[in-house]
This record gives sequence, structure tokens and C-alpha cells, in this order.
Amino acid sequence: MKKKPFKSEFNKLILDDMSKNNINCWIAGGVLRDYFAKDPMVTDCDVFFPNEGEFDKAKQFFKDNGGLTTWESENGMKVNYKDSTFDLVKFYAPNPEATIDKFDFTVSQIAIDGKNIYYGETTFQDLKEKKLELRYITNPLSTLKRVLSHYEKGYKMVHDEIVKLYTDVFVMSDYKLDAVSPYQEGEIIRLMKKDKYNNYSGKSGGGKNQKAGRVISVLFLGVLIFAFARGLSQGTLDEY
Repeated sequence: MKKKPFKSEFNKLILDDMSKNNINCWIAGGVLRDYFAKDPMVTDCDVFFPNEGEFDKAKQFFKDNGGLTTWESENGMKVNYKDSTFDLVKFYAPNPEATIDKFDFTVSQIAIDGKNIYYGETTFQDLKEKKLELRYITNPLSTLKRVLSHYEKGYKMVHDEIVKLYTDVFVMSDYKLDAVSPYQEGEIIRLMKKDKYNNYSGKSGGGKNQKAGRVISVLFLGVLIFAFARGLSQGTLDEY
């Protein structure tokens, strides 16, 4: 991860208010991707925290300062404040780098805290090229949904990344992993060697959970093929 001093209109919008009230938080993800790509910022502004205590302080701040809560669940809450919408996320990490390290695409690996900007090694190059490169997968269906939404914005995924995505879905289902990073090839190979059957053969057992995982994998592939066919018709996949 990289880090540089950085201030922007997000300071005036929310981050300065948080800092003045001793609330430790940062903005990360899609809204910053769109901001730096100069795309329309239709995505809500995601705000992250290091722990529940900081989340609760932010929740109280919005309550005391005219923020309107429009949605709340165990995963976070949505607040309207200063004519903008903020998603307060209950995904806690010790710092901005740890937050964006778990994002699925490099183009979204951006965070700001009012003083600095944090970003991945290839984030801005991938943004410039509108290239979808996988970094981390925790929920395959959510990642698939984001693939399709990125296609709507003109992003594309090259062949190697498609293979990673499809492979990781199989690995997660066969070996009951909570998450897979495409850059953990060593661990993936170790798991596959431990199993004397090929991960794609359908012979490695696993029962209902594995069968469900394979159904998801087939669905995944079908929708990806649809997306690529659509991309070809729109001229967005030059490599193909």
C-alpha cells in the first residue's frame, strides 16, 4: 500500500467534522474510485471505523447535528447529512490500509482520512486503463454483482482475471474457505495437492455444501459469459 498527504472537498463535506469531534474514521471505496476517475459520483459515501466505539460516536454526532437516518441494520446505517448520503459501515479494521486491503478490486483500493490518501500499488494505473484486477474475494456473488456494475461504467476484465475469479469460486466451495486472495497461489496449490483429485473434476466429495458451491460457480460462469458478450457488442473488450 502507498500513502501520501492529501486533502480534498471530502474534508469540508464530512472528514473535518469528524476530526473536530475526535471521531476516528475514513472514507474508502467506490465513491473515491468515481471521484478520481472523474465519473459521476452516484455511489453513497462509505465511512469506515477502527471499532464499534468510533462508530457509535459518529452515530451520535449525526443524531445531534441534523443527520437523518434512513436505514440501519447489523451491518451499518445510512445517513443523509449536508445534502449527501453516507453509509456508516460496521466492517472494522485498525487503519485505512487494512480496510482497502480486503477490497475485491484494485480500482477501489483508495481511502482518505482528511490528512492522507492510501491506495494500492496498481490502483491508479488500473483506474487509468479502466481495468478490473482482482485482489480479494469474500463473497463471490457480491463480487460478481460488482463486476457487472463496473462494466456499466466502462471497466473491463482481462482473461487472466476471469480465470482467477472462476478458480477462486471453486476453491472456496471445495475447501470451505471464508475468503480467497488471487495472490495466495501458494496456499491454493497446497490445498489442491493435498486432495488427490482435481479440484474441477467433481470427484473430491464435499456433499451439499460443495454441490451448492458448484452451482454458484456455473451460475458465475454463465453471467460472466453474458457480461463479456455484452461488452463485445459495446466494444468495451478490445482484447477479445
